Amino acid sequence: MQSIRPLLMLAVMAVPIRGAVAQAHEEMPMEMQPGADQMKVSVRSPTEGSKVTSNNVTLETVTTGFTKRCDLAGTPNQAGTGHYHVLVDKSLVNMFCSDDPVVSLAGLQPGPHILTVVPAQNDHAEIEKNAASVKIDYQPRQTAQASVKGTAPAGAPSIKITSPKPGAAVWGSFSVRVEVRGFTLTCDEMGRPDVPGHGHWHLNFDTMKGPMMGMMTMAGMSCEKSLLASTAGLKPGSTHQLIALLADNGHAPLMPVLADSVAVVVK
Repeated sequence: MQSIRPLLMLAVMAVPIRGAVAQAHEEMPMEMQPGADQMKVSVRSPTEGSKVTSNNVTLETVTTGFTKRCDLAGTPNQAGTGHYHVLVDKSLVNMFCSDDPVVSLAGLQPGPHILTVVPAQNDHAEIEKNAASVKIDYQPRQTAQASVKGTAPAGAPSIKITSPKPGAAVWGSFSVRVEVRGFTLTCDEMGRPDVPGHGHWHLNFDTMKGPMMGMMTMAGMSCEKSLLASTAGLKPGSTHQLIALLADNGHAPLMPVLADSVAVVVK
């Protein structure tokens, strides 16, 4: 069985405070599912060397060799399914399943930047050799700051799942809502350098442990107070822990870990 070393690790290794943890996870190679070599994604637009004057860029992507199923993220791998990741300058932004994701460039310095798309399995292991990149020339008409340094909110950071309630029955698509205190959720900063007290949150199924600092079971990430989850890939009648954890801009869990969990039953 072949294994891969995910591009995701490049984003993780770029964050100094996670060095020891990232090194430990890097030693755990992820396995490729059958047919993973055929999972491919390319960028139609913007084209190589394009000048981008907006603080957002729309990627026109084409995928082949797999069905995009973000609703299966964080569940066991299934041949022929997955999603793709978008990276800016080798730093993970988010996962996507649409053909035209919008990526924020706010906070980047004007000049050349590399946009990369890479196919990934349900467990977020990336098929690195099938990654595609395009260089753009970012020349914003107005420079937008992604954040202001040193603006961490007062109080200790915390996260609490407010919905669903413990023991609730869930099926199909359902919303997971959280209450976040002492921490600013920021969309434009995903994949950017750390800002004290800023970041987003991840939703995991059952565990936060494993390769890529626990992202193997990540159902999604959100910079809002809710996230649309799914029971796709989960067996009816099974019980699962929904785990919401705070993460910094580089997608690493805050240390010490700040998380909350509830048990739900798949209907």
